[in-house]
Amino acid sequence: MDCSKTKSSFPFKRIFWLMPLLMVGFMASVSVQAKDTVPQLGKSKFGNYLAGRHAQFTSDPHFAIEYYKSALKQSPKNHDLLRRLATLLISEGKIEQAKPHAERLIKESSKNTNLSRLILALSDIKAQKFKVASEKINKLPEGGLNTFSLPMLKAWLLAGQKKYDDALKILDKKTSNKDLEALFGIHGALISEFAGRDKDAETRYKKTAKLRKNANLRLTILFGNFYESTGQPKKAKAIYDRYKRRRPSTTMLDSAYQRLKTGKKPKPNNATARDGVAEALFSLAFAIQNQNPFQTVIFSRLAIYLRPSFSIAKILLAESLDRNDRLDDANKVYVSIINDPAFAWTARLRIAANLDRLGDTEDAILELKRMSAENPTRIDALIRMGGILQRHKRYRESTKAYAEAKARLPNPKRQHWGLYYSNGISHERLKEWPKAEKDFLKALELRPNHPSVLNYLGYSWVEQGLHLDRAQDMIRNAVKQRPQDGYIIDSLGWVLYRLGDMKGAVKQLERAVELRPEDPTINDHLGDIYWAVGRKNEATFQWSRALTLEPEKDQIPKIKLKLKEGLPKDANKRKGI
Repeated sequence: MDCSKTKSSFPFKRIFWLMPLLMVGFMASVSVQAKDTVPQLGKSKFGNYLAGRHAQFTSDPHFAIEYYKSALKQSPKNHDLLRRLATLLISEGKIEQAKPHAERLIKESSKNTNLSRLILALSDIKAQKFKVASEKINKLPEGGLNTFSLPMLKAWLLAGQKKYDDALKILDKKTSNKDLEALFGIHGALISEFAGRDKDAETRYKKTAKLRKNANLRLTILFGNFYESTGQPKKAKAIYDRYKRRRPSTTMLDSAYQRLKTGKKPKPNNATARDGVAEALFSLAFAIQNQNPFQTVIFSRLAIYLRPSFSIAKILLAESLDRNDRLDDANKVYVSIINDPAFAWTARLRIAANLDRLGDTEDAILELKRMSAENPTRIDALIRMGGILQRHKRYRESTKAYAEAKARLPNPKRQHWGLYYSNGISHERLKEWPKAEKDFLKALELRPNHPSVLNYLGYSWVEQGLHLDRAQDMIRNAVKQRPQDGYIIDSLGWVLYRLGDMKGAVKQLERAVELRPEDPTINDHLGDIYWAVGRKNEATFQWSRALTLEPEKDQIPKIKLKLKEGLPKDANKRKGI
């Protein structure tokens, strides 16, 4: 494996479900294998509890729920277990099943009942009993995540009772936190829009947009939808265009642009205050996705509970499941939105990616071929296909996918640098260096100073003994941009080795191994340099370690030969030392 590439390890397991995906002009099948639906429950309540904990932390919540239920039957007054079960049910979207447990917790326990009280309030909100829900929400303590959620929830509940001025007062309270101001600003605009106060809504949308340095997708969708629904299509287009300039490859505004072409007005952003509460829960889930992924799942589930067709909340939920390697569950969520024109394309791309990670590579490729044929103006399905083929070392096939994508680009732009970079990697692996070099240079032309391109091209030149001084400058530039990237630091160590700076090479490669101790190539490189400077015992150790780290097959005999005979005598001559 080249030190210039980040190693990716995908958990290959069989997908556990079967669902044909049917839509106009589209049919994708997902191959599956049956899965046991009931775990083997034990007789010991402690054993079932431990089994449930293990299942939960190995991303098998379905089994965890069954184990917890069994343990709870044997220990019905265990509130900690009851709370754990209720929380897990909510995180799996089983809100109605969680409600009886929440009611019990509120009656029997005085500790940690916030989530229980919230879902009971949301049950009232779902039934549009806003006054009753307000009484429950008002009992929730302030602090923690409630600092963010309570003002939005209280405001929307007041809006549901047509107390719009009182609702806006809550959201208009001064804060020095710009992110919080923007969050509340969006909901202030939505409530004014909901109240029919279009001028005030527009003012609030504009103010919130100014607080965002970069165009935000959700704000773009909401603000643009407001302009469309109030008969201001030109202003809506300006909002969409601003985001499109930043993310030119996005498909999530396609349905909006299509409406603008046809002149069809969309519905207002929120039909009821219940929709507004769902929006608030989604806002919170989105805001905490990097800090608290499990809470993101919970709040996404609650938003979808109130608004079952809430596609963007489903996207966020599926992304969170993806990050936890729950790929089959994520795909089930993606499948649920493939009929939404705003999100269908994105969902299908991610379904294909997950199918590959689950071992169903041929189904993934087949779906991506369908997508590329459906829309001959787009290149993302082809790029995704090329990436999958490349990961499976099917380099020739990947270059064909990339070539087709390039053919669809008469005028490649800055955002297309990755296509040329990826194609260069495949050609380099096929030992077609002139083609690879051409693609790397094109990628660098489109995206000057990108560290990945600088590193890969620089390292490749070093390996061939070409342009060593320029390669060193490029790699040093990459290191400055990514000083904690072990692969790039390894490249710097290797070029210093080629140039005869042994002291500098040892220093950089020792640093690279500290950062990436699991990489066989970096350990192998450090062994070479140790041998070259006379540290032969340490060199033998590094080579032996490299063998235990599953190096590329063609490297194994080379490393074994070095362990037997040491570094070849002509190695320094070949390296220009």
